[in-house]
Amino acid sequence: MSIKIKNEHAAMVATIVIIEFISGFTQGFYEPLIPKFGEAMGVDASGLQLFNVIPTAIAALFVPLLTRLGDIKGYRKLLRVVIPMVFAATIVILLGTVFNSWALVLVGRVLNGPIAVWLPLHIALVHSKSEGKSAVTAVSAIVATMTFGTVIGTASSGFLFEAFNALPATVAIIPGLQLIAVLLIVFVMPEFVSGADSHIDKLGFILLGIIMLLAIFGFVEVVEGGMESAVGAALIIAALIVGVFWFRYQKRIEHPAIDVNIMFSRRMFPLYIGAICYGAVFYGFMSPTATFLAADPAQLGYGFAFEPSSISLAQTSILIATVIAALIVPLLVKSLKPKATLILGFVLSAGAFAQWAVPGVTFVNLIIFVVLSGLGLGIVSAAIPVIIPERATKDTKGIATGLFNSSQTLGGALGGGLFVSLLKVGATPAGVITAIGYTTVWATCAGILILGLIVVAIFLVKDASQKQA
Repeated sequence: MSIKIKNEHAAMVATIVIIEFISGFTQGFYEPLIPKFGEAMGVDASGLQLFNVIPTAIAALFVPLLTRLGDIKGYRKLLRVVIPMVFAATIVILLGTVFNSWALVLVGRVLNGPIAVWLPLHIALVHSKSEGKSAVTAVSAIVATMTFGTVIGTASSGFLFEAFNALPATVAIIPGLQLIAVLLIVFVMPEFVSGADSHIDKLGFILLGIIMLLAIFGFVEVVEGGMESAVGAALIIAALIVGVFWFRYQKRIEHPAIDVNIMFSRRMFPLYIGAICYGAVFYGFMSPTATFLAADPAQLGYGFAFEPSSISLAQTSILIATVIAALIVPLLVKSLKPKATLILGFVLSAGAFAQWAVPGVTFVNLIIFVVLSGLGLGIVSAAIPVIIPERATKDTKGIATGLFNSSQTLGGALGGGLFVSLLKVGATPAGVITAIGYTTVWATCAGILILGLIVVAIFLVKDASQKQA
């Protein structure tokens, strides 16, 4: 019987690993092709930001709700909804490239948002079927495989585009892989229902969505209209007011959408602020980086005139550095302690964007940017999930770790929306993006990371696990 269980567990983990590889490949594959979407459909660099802003915002809105539904209804049952939805999304995006329709592509990106919930649901499924060392090993393999898939997807898409010399033929690869994920989740994956309370805090999730939308549009208005923008200020103030009401409401009810007592506790909130800062940069900087590298310096005075294969190589190098950083985090935590490790990550990544924001960047700046941003962001992304479970109480480790995913996704939605407007700073009357817009984005990324550094350095007290009060 024990051998059978082990084999079943191995089969489940192997299935999840394949699906998460497909997830990572899908998320990485599109990035180097973003400039080609713009060329085919007449969309400028600012507009292309929506390619990543939309799914990130959808993820931030729905990941908490979907993970909650997974606890109640069963993880496989929910995965059998969200995985086919992403499969449909890739088909819609493919149709958008066939008909040169940016609107269809954006609809596809809306449907693509739930891909962010695959990993949390898979991790929950693993923990439901195993515990201890086997669970840790399985989760590590799953996360590493997803990252590896992202690297392979990012590395291959540019070269495949140049081989096919057609955007639809290149993009058609993704629905084929997604179909494999659909077949695996329908016919192979085991089920587990946690027996969680079936109550859904609908008002809490609705208010959270309103807060995010008000904040995103408020930032956009402030950037476009300047700090004196009355509309932008009103939207941000409204977001704060709704946020206060939401916070009090969440503390008052028995089954809140987000457990604010965990999220805002003294030992945890600096980590979530750090996660928001990390997410704002990591989920927002890849698109402007791709369009910046593709820009022709002879015409625009900035950029490197890279082809998709060169963009793939640059972005893949960043991701490889991120993987390397994640692998060495256990050693750093052991030698430097968690807080110092996290500070190191923020320092490296902030330095990368600060030197990248200097006008007249050269190829040397690009190399420094690739190495430091990859290492720095990799350290931050791996260190926070290591520290959070150590600081959470025994019965809140899962919730606390899940809130890290929601925090970084929320940061990504806010950062991506902000970068859409920042790229327009200094644009010509004809709407052509200038070097000023990109410099503003890089400087803002550095500032956001410095904010995360300050919060962690000042408020994250004690490195070791604390005795829970």
